[in-house]
Amino acid sequence: MNTKPLKQAGAIPFRQGPAGWEFLIITSRKGNWIFPKGVIGNKESPEETALKECAEEAGISGAIIGEAVGSYPDRRRKQPCSVQMFLLSYEAEETWKERDCRTRRWCGFEEASELLRKEPVRELLARALELLEPGRAGA
Repeated sequence: MNTKPLKQAGAIPFRQGPAGWEFLIITSRKGNWIFPKGVIGNKESPEETALKECAEEAGISGAIIGEAVGSYPDRRRKQPCSVQMFLLSYEAEETWKERDCRTRRWCGFEEASELLRKEPVRELLARALELLEPGRAGA
């Protein structure tokens, strides 16, 4: 069994909607709501992986904003895994590679927080909102 920690990166895509900040979540292959993420390639930076996964899994492009929001452990894998997450400022949407097996959905903070299953991921969403609007997260 490989015990070397697996490293993944992903993004929390956001945009300004009519009622405030909106976040993009997608379905996993099992139908759970998640943020786009994937294994960091040998010659990729975490930021490059986050951008690539947004394009492949959600069909969106954008710009990484600042440093990583944080990371969380993914315990469902057979080897230890750490997922580093970045804020991604949405720029464009297009047809995407995994459109037949994933659904994408823009929603406000409250709805996204309810739909995301993993507590560490919800905590990173709250941190993202705090970075976008200091003093408002969890309000």
